[in-house]
Amino acid sequence: MNLNIKRWKRLLDLNNPNHGLLLPILIYCVDKKGRPILGKPRPGPETAHFIEHEAYKDIALVIPALRELHYVTRYDNPQ
Repeated sequence: MNLNIKRWKRLLDLNNPNHGLLLPILIYCVDKKGRPILGKPRPGPETAHFIEHEAYKDIALVIPALRELHYVTRYDNPQ
């Protein structure tokens, strides 16, 4: 999956307290060369199992928070 960097730039900042909301999504994102955005995953069967069978479940948990954050930012801070 490719991420529209312009739209998500603010949340990609590691100093942003809401950055963690993107991690369940970023684990599936790749750069233009097909490399994982978060870097190479830890080797081992536990990591592979987590990425294949567990990590996606966290996306459903962060989507409402991302939506609320976007809604509040978009309508409270006119640009």
